[in-house]
Amino acid sequence: MDTTGPRTAESLAARFHDVDSSGVPEDFIAYLRKMEESESGRAVRKATYRALETAGSKGTDVGCGAGRAVADLVGLGKDAVGVDSSQAMVDAALARFPDCRFVQGSAFELPFEDGELSWYRSERTFLHFGDPAEALSEARRVLKPGGTIVLADPDLGSMVVSSRIPGTTEAVKHAFCSAVPNPHSGTRSASHLADAGFTDIEVVPIMAALNDHASAFGVVLEPALTAALARGVVSEEEAARWKDDLSDLSRRNAFTATATFFVTTARRAS
Repeated sequence: MDTTGPRTAESLAARFHDVDSSGVPEDFIAYLRKMEESESGRAVRKATYRALETAGSKGTDVGCGAGRAVADLVGLGKDAVGVDSSQAMVDAALARFPDCRFVQGSAFELPFEDGELSWYRSERTFLHFGDPAEALSEARRVLKPGGTIVLADPDLGSMVVSSRIPGTTEAVKHAFCSAVPNPHSGTRSASHLADAGFTDIEVVPIMAALNDHASAFGVVLEPALTAALARGVVSEEEAARWKDDLSDLSRRNAFTATATFFVTTARRAS
């Protein structure tokens, strides 16, 4: 059953930083589970794991959500600690992976000593930081000299949908970008890391193709459309026509939706 309803879609665009006060934390958790089970979600995770292969043992996954990446990294031999600002997310992660470590905490005040960690990972979290400089300063504090940081975020402006109503598509995309504090995080992470004093920066783009209509709506198009409706840039009639157009394309195996993720790796200067 699709548990990502309109109330979730409206919240997803603007309130992922405040899950516990949303009144529907279970909807956010369900959304993350959808993302982690998607082909693109698995591809992005694997790219971040490859980036951490040569890093030392102890590290943190900031914005760990329901805990999938922490469990994977522990399975790969890492001493991983998940940190999330949401207690509901931490509780869900602990219920799923009771042998792993998860703590509630802020990306701006991490529960680690100076230079304690060999690596820092964060996926789809910096999207929600209007000014990532403070979070990167904190990442730099907890990393050892030479420690590895890996950020994985999309650029929401890269979204492409095979609609035959391009005006509505552009309005939906623009509204979605406007609803998220840092919508172009994926393409700006490299410059933010350089500004924060990190070195050896590398960027790997990963195209996420969502050719399954139901998956695309559950993961991104429904939240984006709800943001457009909430801002009044798309009418109910326009939204219905847009959805009907995409449904028709899907029935004829002519639907596609894509977005690009960027896995950005850097090191704390020695």
